Amino acid sequence: MGIMVKDYLNYFRKSQYPALFSKEDIDKLKNVERLYGDIETQETILEVCLSEEVTGCDYSIRKDVSSLQVTEYWYELDGKGCGEEDIPACYFIDASNVLTGKDNSEFYNNVLVKLTGRERVERLRDMLEICVAKLEGKCDRLFQLGSMNGRMELDRIRLFTEDMTREDIIIYLKELSWQGDTQKLDEFLAKWEDYSDKKKFILDFDILENGISKKIGINFGTTSKKSKVVKEFLEALENVSLCTRDKKEDVLKFINGFPSHTPFIQNDISHFKIPFMESKPLKAKAYLRQGSVCYCADFRAYDTPVIMNLELTTRCPLHCPQCYCELLGGKDMEFDTALYWLKEASKNNVKTINLSGGETIIYPDLEKLIKVSSDFGMETNIALSGFGVDKEKLERLIESGVSEICISLNGSTKEINKKTRDGYELAINTLQILKNMNYKKTYINWVMHSNNASDFKEMIKLAEKYNVCGLVVMVFKPDAKNQRKSVPSVVQIYEIAKCIKEYKGIVNIEVEECFSQLKAVLGKRFFTNLNQGISKGCGAGRDGISVSVDGKLTPCRHLEIKEDFDTIRQYWENSNVLKQIRQIEDNKKEPCNSCTYKNYCLPCVAVNWKMNKEIYMGEDGCAIGK
Repeated sequence: MGIMVKDYLNYFRKSQYPALFSKEDIDKLKNVERLYGDIETQETILEVCLSEEVTGCDYSIRKDVSSLQVTEYWYELDGKGCGEEDIPACYFIDASNVLTGKDNSEFYNNVLVKLTGRERVERLRDMLEICVAKLEGKCDRLFQLGSMNGRMELDRIRLFTEDMTREDIIIYLKELSWQGDTQKLDEFLAKWEDYSDKKKFILDFDILENGISKKIGINFGTTSKKSKVVKEFLEALENVSLCTRDKKEDVLKFINGFPSHTPFIQNDISHFKIPFMESKPLKAKAYLRQGSVCYCADFRAYDTPVIMNLELTTRCPLHCPQCYCELLGGKDMEFDTALYWLKEASKNNVKTINLSGGETIIYPDLEKLIKVSSDFGMETNIALSGFGVDKEKLERLIESGVSEICISLNGSTKEINKKTRDGYELAINTLQILKNMNYKKTYINWVMHSNNASDFKEMIKLAEKYNVCGLVVMVFKPDAKNQRKSVPSVVQIYEIAKCIKEYKGIVNIEVEECFSQLKAVLGKRFFTNLNQGISKGCGAGRDGISVSVDGKLTPCRHLEIKEDFDTIRQYWENSNVLKQIRQIEDNKKEPCNSCTYKNYCLPCVAVNWKMNKEIYMGEDGCAIGK
């Protein structure tokens, strides 16, 4: 599902990039919003010039289509026309079905005609077929074909090749009798090829009736490049006066900013382009992408937290072997403190509030806080053991606006459950009451251990029996007494993954984001619609934060590295601890660094901290990494 163009524009307006966009440029985009704001798209692209002091941009919108021959098309709105009443557009279509060495008549007759009109296709058909035929052996297919209607260039079609090597580009242009200096072009490509993906380029040019345009475009792909390489490329462009310093800094600011989660929008760089004519490069352009999914592999944190946990109390009457809390001398969070942080969460567009303990239900002002959170428009979730629960209490929680009620249960029988938790009968009783009430948002939180893994199928049956909405598989976070004592084996993790994949019943089986090892084994695609937050794993300081019982900010409820900040914004942007957490990918230690799943896994930071006082990965207790 895509995002409305107006949402992209609203997100774009939140940050200023004065070197790239003037106030007048941004004002012009109001007309784009008026005419195109309700279009649903997966991404938009802002084309900006880097090598001139002038600002301004072209705005491109992607539209997905369901066709055997075309999967998407783009329309590009020239910055010069964006302020006009009517915005003429240039159109670009996916041309991946145009294969070199094949008969592409069906595509030209049925698809290209719709883009450019029959008369233009007929006039340019011979030259187009020559251009495609001479690509054979150099690349397999085209990338795009474009119609430059918005610039009133009605005598041409723009062609974009797939990735090509420097050598093949030179041979190809010579075969097409390009009226440019191929030796100078070769020298240029040799100098810059290290900055493009796999040392290949996308070549574009205009097809005319009797040849191709003098001006060509050299497109640099950056999909596999980290921000460090992009920075080096921009600095190299600056050194040859193809990029100004201010524009370099604004591009880096754009792509390194925090992504939005309301709706999810990630800034990154699509590609760079350097137009070349006759014997020299003309200017450099950057194509700044706003995507509705995370294209950027270097994704580290949202612009604000998605989730905030409030540790309301450390008091609890139970004595669960797995508990991470120090329950002696337990205390409650001051109500005013809780209220302050709920207001802060609302100001920062936090989506979900988790109210936790200890035993959450014994907090005296629980219902008041749920109502406040609900009135602020935030979802409010609570986890209960079953202690102190009756029908009247649950009714009051629901009336207060609670979004989800999670029941903690680690076994389908009392014998299995007591190995890690107290209160089996309390949990079962609560599940029965909620079932009788026909409550639709009941979840079971099941923490996987080595001594309950074989009980998982029975837990699914129990979840079905009590009509729960979901069964959440959670990773064990150790306390000081039980560090990794009952960590599941690799065989057990694979067995649970197999069970989840094969299950076809009515209960939603979800894996908490922290259980990165299990998610990695399952495969990231499987969980596209079942997990929120950072897809790789641990969301501490990336999609969520926590407030301890004494009002201090921490990365999560299990990672108790407390810091004093007055606001969520200050903490999110300035905490040194959070900055370290967001650099884990660059500092992984063994066995994580050699693991097969290292690019798809971000294990619980709290585990590593409790065991080794180390933030960066190197989780020696991980079964998968052995």
